[in-house]
Amino acid sequence: MTDEEVIEKVKQGNMEAFGVIVEKYQGPIGGYIRKMINQSNEEVEDMTQEVLIAAYENINGFEKGRKFSSWIYRIAHNKAIDFFKKRKIKTSQLEDREELLPEKTELIEDMEIKKEEAIKLREAIEKLDVKYKEIVVLNYFEEKSYEEISDILRIPVNNVGVILFRAKEKLKKLLS
Repeated sequence: MTDEEVIEKVKQGNMEAFGVIVEKYQGPIGGYIRKMINQSNEEVEDMTQEVLIAAYENINGFEKGRKFSSWIYRIAHNKAIDFFKKRKIKTSQLEDREELLPEKTELIEDMEIKKEEAIKLREAIEKLDVKYKEIVVLNYFEEKSYEEISDILRIPVNNVGVILFRAKEKLKKLLS
């Protein structure tokens, strides 16, 4: 069943059908939020729940013919921006996370080098302005196409490429 078919069922009053959406998007949306706000697991979980609740409450606003994943990522994007506005956060402390560790089969020395590189990259991404950070996260971590990013951020597709290029240039400077 496609997202759009599930949404139609929810719009027709089948509230339980929304569980399919929660199951499918809770992990990806949580991952996106984690990368965007870089806060505690509890904060990420709370914000993820807020996104899912907002999606449910506004499901009638979802337009047929559009991509649902872009629509729900737009809600997540708005929640992340609200988070930054409320807290006036530009950067935050990097936590040493398991997701930064490479495969366990590698040599200890290689693991340490890759871990350090991953930490440096994450710190550099954290220093980017939000407009650059969100494009980097959506493109490289969430693997969204330029069209999807355009839809999520409500900017022209051509601008996605330009902003991504500028973000990469800024990352290069931060890493050198």
